Amino acid sequence: MKKILAITLAALMALALTACGAGSSEQAPAEEASEESSEFAGMPNPWTEVETPGEAAEGAGVGSFQVPEDGTETSAGTVDWAVFQYMEGIAEADGWLGTAELTVRKGLQQDYEDVSGDYTEYKDEWSQEVDGQEVQCGGNEEGRAMKVTWLSDSFSYSIVIRGQGDLYDTYGVDADAVAALVSATR
Repeated sequence: MKKILAITLAALMALALTACGAGSSEQAPAEEASEESSEFAGMPNPWTEVETPGEAAEGAGVGSFQVPEDGTETSAGTVDWAVFQYMEGIAEADGWLGTAELTVRKGLQQDYEDVSGDYTEYKDEWSQEVDGQEVQCGGNEEGRAMKVTWLSDSFSYSIVIRGQGDLYDTYGVDADAVAALVSATR
């Protein structure tokens, strides 16, 4: 009985493979077929990588974009930039703050205030004044910001900090680190 079942399954698999290969007798060369299918593989990446925050600002159309310099020391660690990029209306810097992921964005203020791309509902939310500017903070531990947003002129700014491993959803920075990062971002 097992032999008959095995033979039947093998025959069905062979029939299925034959059916997959059957089709129109006119097939595009493999290279053309590959190009056609890659066009529809997914959405194109809206981000363009550049070398500097200034180039990101120019590409995004947001005037200038200043972020803390590489090597800036904060109470949460040292800033280390890895990538600058832009898409229409938003300039972005991605890197590290100590061992945590750091993303800083500047965008054109339109119908919304938050250009962070982070839609997490944080347990704690508060505001903090930095250089006379009120910034909104959110985090999952009291007084430890994971997301900071603010408006200035016709621009919207955001800073998102994410820890690693088990700290990803709980890591945050203190008020001094928030002040240092916000003060250096324009």
